[in-house]
Amino acid sequence: MAEEQQPEQDQEQPIELKGKDSNRVTLTGRELIILIIFAPCVFTWLFLASRIVLSATTSQSVLENIEPLLTALAILTVPVSMGLQKLWEGLDAEKKEDKEK
Repeated sequence: MAEEQQPEQDQEQPIELKGKDSNRVTLTGRELIILIIFAPCVFTWLFLASRIVLSATTSQSVLENIEPLLTALAILTVPVSMGLQKLWEGLDAEKKEDKEK
């Protein structure tokens, strides 16, 4: 008998675990790569923002020359917001799929 070849399933689909906890979060490979690349950018952005606030509140000279620091923060905000957008798109797609079921 000739077995029919089924088309390969999308490798991006997470594996559903059967067990006690059905509320587990699973990440696709694409989401995991985005998170690994994106996390250092977010941490740097948060560190820079907190450092600017702390320095500006303790030093008058930093407060007077804060424009370059805010420019650096604004430049770093672009990739942070793009990364968040990609992660939220994935979450929105999952919510839509759950509502359709």
